[in-house]
Amino acid sequence: MTVTKYPAKENLVKVAKNLGLDEGVLFFKGDIIKERHDTDVELEFRQESNFYYITGYNEPNAYAMYDLKTHKLTLIVYNMPEDNIAWLGKPLTESELLAQYDVDEIRSSDDLVKVLNGSNASTLHTLRKEDVPAGVYLTVDTTRLADALVNARIYKSAYEIEHMRKINHISSNAHIECMKRAKHCKNETELEAIFRYETWRFGARFQSYTPIVAAGTAAATLHYTRNNRLFAKDRSQLCLLDCGAELDCYASDITRTIPLSGKFEGDAKILYEIVLDMTNQALAAVKPGAEWEDIHRLALRVGAEGLQRAGVLRQEYSIEEMTRHHVPNLFFTCGVGHMIGLDVHDVGGFPDGVERFKEPGIRYLRMRRPLEVGFVVTVEPGIYFTELMLSKTKKNPELAKFIDWDVLESRFQPLGGVRIEDCVVVTEDGHDNLTIVPKEIAEIEALVA
Repeated sequence: MTVTKYPAKENLVKVAKNLGLDEGVLFFKGDIIKERHDTDVELEFRQESNFYYITGYNEPNAYAMYDLKTHKLTLIVYNMPEDNIAWLGKPLTESELLAQYDVDEIRSSDDLVKVLNGSNASTLHTLRKEDVPAGVYLTVDTTRLADALVNARIYKSAYEIEHMRKINHISSNAHIECMKRAKHCKNETELEAIFRYETWRFGARFQSYTPIVAAGTAAATLHYTRNNRLFAKDRSQLCLLDCGAELDCYASDITRTIPLSGKFEGDAKILYEIVLDMTNQALAAVKPGAEWEDIHRLALRVGAEGLQRAGVLRQEYSIEEMTRHHVPNLFFTCGVGHMIGLDVHDVGGFPDGVERFKEPGIRYLRMRRPLEVGFVVTVEPGIYFTELMLSKTKKNPELAKFIDWDVLESRFQPLGGVRIEDCVVVTEDGHDNLTIVPKEIAEIEALVA
């Protein structure tokens, strides 16, 4: 069977092109094994993202060196003491490492200083000065490599996109299993356990972030991770599941909101339809050249119009007037999405010289730049009824007048909130949705029921 190597050198060529230098050495330090405080219990190892990007190597205590002049990539691996082999197992041999990884040379960590000094380069480019070991006499530059890496990582290669498609399909199928089995669950914990099991058994051992399983009013807390509440006995709640596993360090990030009863009914259906409309219109706007904040403002307006039709926002005021007072932002408090890749909130959201917005709501955008072919982003509109924000608003006469508080508090605030989230690749003619979880009402109801 042919094993496709992770395209480390292809990624390094992109980084080197961004640097625009003919000579010098790029130096990277991988992550180390960490232990729980005051114990010898090891925490699960996860490679530093930049190091993985330029090596594909997912073992601790490693280094890498890339010579800009010779284009030679050297992987410097930990020289494991013999006493440790009985506990940790035998490491790969040099020939096995060369067969498995897209590198030119394997060296031992015992030779680290010798390897770096032997490069005869004038400058060593690295991310952190403290990563460079004592005894290295090359000039150290930490000012250029970070930007070169970011501007390489934002454009996903064909290999990366297909890898992200795979983890999105694994996570999507886990979401579908959660929908199918929700009726047998009594609490949030059980649904989280199902998701973790269904991703792990297909090779995705790690989660991109702590799963969010939020029933009822808990869904109004954007990063709720307690996941320990009992479901209502009458199954009348909505349950928001924001869960995504990672595979070989590449992330997925998917959200669906389901009716625990098996049916979207009454105000729950109205709210879900508003967010579904926000989602569909935002997705339709994803294409090269589209400004991310414009997609956010589009989703915000669609949400505001829906809340006005539902009676939460008063009819006598225009959407434009309410938007000037940032009233819709009270219900759509986060940004419409973010970059995703080797990290769930991936690098590159804000190019050099671009500042974050200061106005309410949109200041939480994790990205502000026009979309380009090869970007992978999440699209995640939502409507939330957050008690703290709403109680403060109610005390402010200038803002409180725009909201029908009887409708809000008696009908919609108990629902908590709804979010729908997909991962999409920006393509030349629009986008390619990597997420395959159903989001239409009839499809979700069929799965849950």
